[in-house]
Amino acid sequence: MARLNIQVVLLVALAAVVLSAPLTAASSRSHSFLRQQTYRRDFGRSGETGTMCVGSVAELLHQHEGRNRCAYDHKGGFRAVGCGYNLDDDKEQRRRELKEALLDYDRVYKGEQCLDDMQVSGLLTADADRALKRAARNVERLNEFCCPVRAVFADIQHTAGSVDEFPREDMDNVIERVASEDYKTAADELERTKWCSKGRHMSRCSDNLDLVERGCSK
Repeated sequence: MARLNIQVVLLVALAAVVLSAPLTAASSRSHSFLRQQTYRRDFGRSGETGTMCVGSVAELLHQHEGRNRCAYDHKGGFRAVGCGYNLDDDKEQRRRELKEALLDYDRVYKGEQCLDDMQVSGLLTADADRALKRAARNVERLNEFCCPVRAVFADIQHTAGSVDEFPREDMDNVIERVASEDYKTAADELERTKWCSKGRHMSRCSDNLDLVERGCSK
């Protein structure tokens, strides 16, 4: 599946931004090209493509990461901006994404340039799409799950960083139980994983346990 164009996904911010405020020349250009794009935000059902669940993942990442317009040192040990957008992961791709959002990677990294609400939300949506695609390489039949459950695995993938760092073996029982729609047992298995026992994931784990246990309503 093609990578979502950052200029397209930035449009998700339009619903949250008051556009009547005075604009600088640069932000006016940004808002102008965003209005010309189209972005479908669909929460999806089992069997639909992963991209249809980007909205669910973005909401969960926002809930867990918070929102920072300027760069900061993430508790995961990397430099970040927005909603946990990892500036140290695949730097060339991050440079391209920030450039498409009318941002300078080096200035953002140093804290010399901060983001507006549109840019934060656009990068969040790109990150959610990336987390889904990476998770799909580690979680068998991921795209057959409903969006709330897919969002849990994408959230876990987001904390892992690269696709190779996903705690695959630790999650095998969770994945198997979700696939068989035994959501209560899947939540119990998730609670016993090393990922849930890590101190910095405790709050995330609690939220994700609730989502897994509720599963996919018919």
